[in-house]
Amino acid sequence: MVTEEPKEMSEAEVRQAILAGAKEKRLALQRERNELMAKDVDEQDIRRDILKKTVLLFHKFESQKIAQVHKKQMQEEWQQYLRCDGLPDPRVVTQMNTYLHLWEKSEICDDNELNRRCAEVLPMLEMLEQLVANTRAFSPRQINNYNDVRLNLRSQLSFAIQLASYSLLRDLEKYLKFESTKLATYERQFFGLRLNIWVAVKWPTRKLKPIEPEPEPVELSFPSIKVAVKLPKIIDGSCVCVRAARSLIDLLSESSRSFGVPGDLPNRYIDLYEFNEKELMDVIKTKKEFDDVRAKFYKEIREKTRELENFLKANPYTKNEKEKEDLDNLNMMEPPFLPDPRTFLAETNEKAFNKYLKQCLTRTRAGEVNLRKYRICGGVLNLDLITTPPQPKRMRNSVVLTTFMLPKTLQPMKYQVQYRAPAPPAPGVTRTPEEIEQEIKKVEAQYQKLAQVFIDLPLDVMWTEPPVVCQWQEARRLWTSNYVNDLKYNEDKLTIQFRTGVLWPIGIAAQKYSNMPYQGWDIKPDPDSKGVLITVTGVCVTVTWLCLSNQVRLKFIANATTPALKQYFNKPCTVKRMVQLMREAGCDFFPEFDAHNHVEGSSPKEWAMERHNYHAMAFLSRAYNFQWSRWNAGTGTRIMIMQLREAVDKKREAKLSLLYVTPQRATILKCNEMTTEISHEPMAGLPFFPDLFTLNMSYGSVDARRMTFNMQYRLVETVFEMLQELKLSSFS
Repeated sequence: MVTEEPKEMSEAEVRQAILAGAKEKRLALQRERNELMAKDVDEQDIRRDILKKTVLLFHKFESQKIAQVHKKQMQEEWQQYLRCDGLPDPRVVTQMNTYLHLWEKSEICDDNELNRRCAEVLPMLEMLEQLVANTRAFSPRQINNYNDVRLNLRSQLSFAIQLASYSLLRDLEKYLKFESTKLATYERQFFGLRLNIWVAVKWPTRKLKPIEPEPEPVELSFPSIKVAVKLPKIIDGSCVCVRAARSLIDLLSESSRSFGVPGDLPNRYIDLYEFNEKELMDVIKTKKEFDDVRAKFYKEIREKTRELENFLKANPYTKNEKEKEDLDNLNMMEPPFLPDPRTFLAETNEKAFNKYLKQCLTRTRAGEVNLRKYRICGGVLNLDLITTPPQPKRMRNSVVLTTFMLPKTLQPMKYQVQYRAPAPPAPGVTRTPEEIEQEIKKVEAQYQKLAQVFIDLPLDVMWTEPPVVCQWQEARRLWTSNYVNDLKYNEDKLTIQFRTGVLWPIGIAAQKYSNMPYQGWDIKPDPDSKGVLITVTGVCVTVTWLCLSNQVRLKFIANATTPALKQYFNKPCTVKRMVQLMREAGCDFFPEFDAHNHVEGSSPKEWAMERHNYHAMAFLSRAYNFQWSRWNAGTGTRIMIMQLREAVDKKREAKLSLLYVTPQRATILKCNEMTTEISHEPMAGLPFFPDLFTLNMSYGSVDARRMTFNMQYRLVETVFEMLQELKLSSFS
């Protein structure tokens, strides 16, 4: 049997085959785009059916929580009214404004008045800070009113401290204790404030000796605030006045330009259903725009092709090689690359978030402490050199003469020496021993002009890294380290010492997010109560909380460097109060949105997706165990991966599976945490689920579903609020 050899295709036939293949490829891509669009529309129909109901359930629980907060506030207002203690209710702005007005008009300004004001004002400030943080329970106007009252109250308290100090120094004989005829001291502990004053009483000027002895430096110690200072010899110790005060509350930082976030995250509270509804409309609009671009491109190609074909028909007896080549090239041309509309919108959202992060960045001067990255911990230490005011002169017949000076404020003693130690030599530069010795002597001579300060760090702060010592520049309203030299930190004894050319208010700053990114986390039902345990492992410490009803309790802190926060173990408080306490203790596990600017290795997620998933996790928190996954960090902004398993059956522990969540769907992956490579292929047989909550309704066991629907709004909203503050998926 003779077989015919395949006939070779001519050049024209090859060209036609290539053109036909290109045309078929275009049609296939168009069909794929249309099918994907149809699939998106079908999935949105499912969301309108079940995701909308889920979102309405979430909104119902949030509304119940807000109503409970308002009811509690009304009860507290009534209790405050019944007390009749003469104090205003911080929740009532008009009462607070009246209190501030009467305080400003008051002429009493001694230390007893300061003690009373401290005891009254600090609890008010604590309550106002929690009210300002609770943005969902109050309108923007109410929040602004509360914040204005809070700032005015802080300002008035700061002024009262200065005025009381001035009042004490105006009459040393009356208020201070004379250790000798040359020395007077004052020490008192107020509510949230310790005040020390040391005054060298100036004697009449004596006749100078032919050879005056070299003055000795003044060394002072204030044990009550665990501070010591050694003044330089250039300061006359015979008539110096030093005020040392440690306030537990920082009354300075909030006026700095780098303290607050420039703006809130746009669409922070948009729900997932509304997000998907809006995004689908944008996808349809973008697809139409892209299709119009392609249609316009192909229309131009068809017009050019028609011109060339007409030219070739009109000139059949010429070769026209260039025209034929141009015609083939036109038929093979493709429109400019246009991404999938949903991918394009995801990239647009990511760029918008990066723009928001860029807006949150604060440009700082040399030596300025950026308060978005650092926090002043342990309060503020006021170490001041003050000019002693004129003292009253007692005359006969009970007549007292006093020089009247305006303004009636503390006058700082002139002392300012700016010196920065020279930088170490560049690598490879060698110096002779004589040069080294000469430089050491030069540095020591400059150091003799600086005051030396010794501080024992407070143990109510978690010191996990060497702190940054800074001083307050009142004129510029910022913290600076430009005047701090020769800083030494003893990690074992938790002490610092440094030299400075100015005695301004001192702050000890710690990095806000030193525990991030998270190294792991775990959420599970508490076996000993009807609550939920949340454990988060940071870079330095591991913290466990118990959410029970509408309160949260701090259970344990592992690897702590100090006994900070131990007094709050197992004590119930609100989530906002817990955030406040841990931030004050330098143990911040509650990043704000701009923390991505300062945390290396964070993985920001689409917030509408992340927030909705936290709400679903809160509903499922008594039925499931959720854990950190190592695959989450590198998945981009539109994908979250975590481990989960049912925790209803306490006798048998289920295996962990990987939960895969996007703004459009939630599913269980075929692979697990132990696989060498991640695959986004879902488990076989699982249908489409818009979110984790609806996934549980079909995938979860009967007991897990029953447990979910039996959840009370108090526990759900407490867990939800904690997860929003922790932002586990974005920072692990």
